[in-house]
Amino acid sequence: MKVIRKLLLGVITVFLLTGCWNRIEVNDIAIVTAIGLDLVEENMIRLTLQVAIPTKLGPAGGSSGGGKDRSTFVISEKGVTVSEAYRKLQMKLSRRVFFSQSRVLLISESLARKGIFNIIDFYTRFHQPRMNSFIMFTEGAASEVIKNMPNLESVSAEETKELAKLSVGLKVYVRDFLNMLLTDGLEPYAPQYKLTSVEVDTENESGKIQSINGAAVFKKDKLIGWMDETETRGILWLRNEIEGGVITIKVPKEKGGGNISLDIIRSKTKILPHHDHGQMKITVNVTSEMSAIENTSKLVLFNPKVIEEIQKNIEKEIKGRIQLVVNKAQKDFQSDIFGFGQAVYREYPKAWNTFYKKNWNHEFSQVEVNIKSKVYVRRIGLSK
Repeated sequence: MKVIRKLLLGVITVFLLTGCWNRIEVNDIAIVTAIGLDLVEENMIRLTLQVAIPTKLGPAGGSSGGGKDRSTFVISEKGVTVSEAYRKLQMKLSRRVFFSQSRVLLISESLARKGIFNIIDFYTRFHQPRMNSFIMFTEGAASEVIKNMPNLESVSAEETKELAKLSVGLKVYVRDFLNMLLTDGLEPYAPQYKLTSVEVDTENESGKIQSINGAAVFKKDKLIGWMDETETRGILWLRNEIEGGVITIKVPKEKGGGNISLDIIRSKTKILPHHDHGQMKITVNVTSEMSAIENTSKLVLFNPKVIEEIQKNIEKEIKGRIQLVVNKAQKDFQSDIFGFGQAVYREYPKAWNTFYKKNWNHEFSQVEVNIKSKVYVRRIGLSK
């Protein structure tokens, strides 16, 4: 009898474990590929979702970018909170809204200036949205950007995600933004996202492509301003996040004129705080390795003296870019998006906890920053 009981117990246990009691069929869900949030009248939040049309995706589904048949559709609804707008929106769809495949969160300037802590709170509390979604901000309406027809991918959100992954600009996930919000001595920042013309020197509205160009600067959870492409490059240098790029220097006319372009192979930045006569100062050491990829000047790169001069010019260029963004962050925004405060805490934890932590907003705008740049041109090519 004991053997029979054990067998019956085993059979019942296996039977209970085989079922997927809470499974959801693909045919029962509306797969969200991108989320857009705008501030509209009466301080309402407009939630815009880009939803995939399964039959239009993939090789058998017809068109990719540029075709007439869209592989997604856009739907929106308003609410006092994100979750209220979501519940109203769900009433418009015959399938359950499924956020887990969304990789893009796009927020408009008007909403970001009011504050986005409630949006990040929604992401952390509701189990579906992914914390590794890319977070971006736009000057115009997020809903208009999300409606944009993709050029290379079947879904515009996929095009946005791949563009972010290329690291041509800032790359910030929702979890990164949350960490910056919760970290003392560091203010949040994120990429600026916009639609730009396919061709230069044209205002053709039908030829718009997606572009990550610039940065949104925050004070706590509120957007306080923007930085352009050149200034954003300075943020990448300071945050030790440069993964590539091209720097071009002009050769003076007295030396034949022309330009020399160099590719960034690798770069490393160290932020070193130190006390000097009772004052906190910051030293930024930037070391970069580069290779020459184009030379339209008459300079011979095989000449060691020429290389030394080029290195010095690039060092000045990098230092200038970093100084430009430091000045803007200190004087215009008073926002420590570089993590100088974090560096002070790591080096002087006692001084940070007793003085700098509560006074860092003022101290950051006054701290002296000394930038030291060192460049090594490792490769010059074979052409003379």
